[in-house]
Amino acid sequence: MNAVVHNWKVLPSVDTYGYQLSGDLLSSILENSSETEIILSDPNRIEIDTDINEFFSSYKQFLLINPGFILLKADPDLSDEELRKIYAVCCRCWGNLNNRYGYFFDVVDQGLDYTKEAIPVSKTKAATGYHTDSTAKEYFPDVVGLLCLQPGASGGESLLTNAADAYHELLSNIPESLSALEKPIIRDVITPGTTNNLETIRNNAFPVFSEQNGLFTFRYMRYWIEAAHTKTSTELPSQLYNGLEAIDHFFSLPENTVQFRMERGDMLFINNRFLCHNRTAFENNTEEKRIRTLVRSWINFGD
Repeated sequence: MNAVVHNWKVLPSVDTYGYQLSGDLLSSILENSSETEIILSDPNRIEIDTDINEFFSSYKQFLLINPGFILLKADPDLSDEELRKIYAVCCRCWGNLNNRYGYFFDVVDQGLDYTKEAIPVSKTKAATGYHTDSTAKEYFPDVVGLLCLQPGASGGESLLTNAADAYHELLSNIPESLSALEKPIIRDVITPGTTNNLETIRNNAFPVFSEQNGLFTFRYMRYWIEAAHTKTSTELPSQLYNGLEAIDHFFSLPENTVQFRMERGDMLFINNRFLCHNRTAFENNTEEKRIRTLVRSWINFGD
């Protein structure tokens, strides 16, 4: 593979790439942005103030190159509506938002089980497993954004790891598995509004590792790969299985993983092409109203 890759030479620290947004900047965003109803219902229509856009653009290199993520911190004492509005402006500074699940999708436990029905893990309180967002062949976001409105009572920690590093680990130790991982691999179909049958699953096939427009690209969630093979009665090839095992082992090692807890007002942006993310299982406390609530967005550069 001759794609441009961005390895981590050392494990990055979320403290190094976490930035507190000033009160003056937050006030400026709230004063100069469009009406809340418009910015949240149709964010791609809004025009961002030049100074605000330039401020956030200065951080874009961290998303595009290294480390592939950035954590921006807003005042937790702001209202939910104010935090949502600030988050929407941040998202628009990176690019255009996708509306497959709504421009802003609330990640809240809905009492569901993704192992019993084809639903996104984001609708549950389970650990997600390491994954990139979107299981649909025809769409892949460049950036995943997450705003924390409420961290929940316990658990729900965020984890990040670099798939480019995993690729080089496989290349060094089990290169034969890469041939299987670089071929189209079927995935289960879970996007709302799509037909989930054997034909659509068989057509929903794309590689784990690939090169797109000269860039290294990683698309992964092991559960949906295995679910697709089970539903279509297709045996998982041994080289593919070994590759998946090696990827998961690499991601499981603490020395390859950045782990942290998002607090109210935190806005995390992740490059969805070479970073893989995960969360630990969490619990809510309804009596104390500690209902974990994150707001997710899918963003594409320059669309």
